[in-house]
Amino acid sequence: MRNLQLFIIAIGVLLASCKQEAPTVQVDTTPAHWDKIPVAMMKGLEAHGGLKAWSEMNTLEYSFPKGEAQELHQVDLPTRKVRISHPDFNLGFDGQEVWVTPSKEAFGTGSARFYHNLIFYFYAIPYVLADPGINYEVLPDRVLNGKTLDAIKISFNDGVGDAPDDYYIAHFDKETHEFHFLLYTVTYFSGETNENFGAILYDNWKEVNGLKIPQSMKGYKFAADTLGEQRYERIFSDIKLTAETLDPALFEIPEGAEIDSLIQK
Repeated sequence: MRNLQLFIIAIGVLLASCKQEAPTVQVDTTPAHWDKIPVAMMKGLEAHGGLKAWSEMNTLEYSFPKGEAQELHQVDLPTRKVRISHPDFNLGFDGQEVWVTPSKEAFGTGSARFYHNLIFYFYAIPYVLADPGINYEVLPDRVLNGKTLDAIKISFNDGVGDAPDDYYIAHFDKETHEFHFLLYTVTYFSGETNENFGAILYDNWKEVNGLKIPQSMKGYKFAADTLGEQRYERIFSDIKLTAETLDPALFEIPEGAEIDSLIQK
């Protein structure tokens, strides 16, 4: 009997030693549209912390002075839902509708729909320039403030966002690869493509969770291929960029809120 037990144990050891582990399969989870990003822009994104790190973030928050008060923006990054809080009004985007409380009149002049992601898009550059539905064109280098810059035109597929005819020219420092300068057009109200550029200068970055985020943005007039008069400087505080998620109720349409629909063109 003892010999039989030893024989069974020996067979078990032999079978275990012959068992082969299944090979590990490496799955490429890189979004396919990232393959379209030009080399110069990808270097810039890496200089800012990289798209992988950005894709792991769920929440972006920041505030800045608006009138005599602070305005807080909270963004759910995967869905791009937005909540904007100000002492005079609250504004939100629930994924479909833009709402305002207590009224659109309390928000003030202008379009709440246009405003809801305006600051976010400029603030979250360059990461948002790697969103789906974007087209890239590498342009000749530009020299600005003594810096030689890589220039890349950004345009959008039909149906992407509320103003797919907008386009941008993104500029990355050729040496450090940091994002430095943006030219942008606005077609939301006219619906017509144009080359009336606004300009934003980025030269003050803060590292948050390994990603570079602007501490300020400076807006300029732009004409004859030259930066003109400075129009404003927006300084940000209370900056948070985390993998934690916000309460979904923040974005839900409150009772009594007014909806600001898409502009009728």
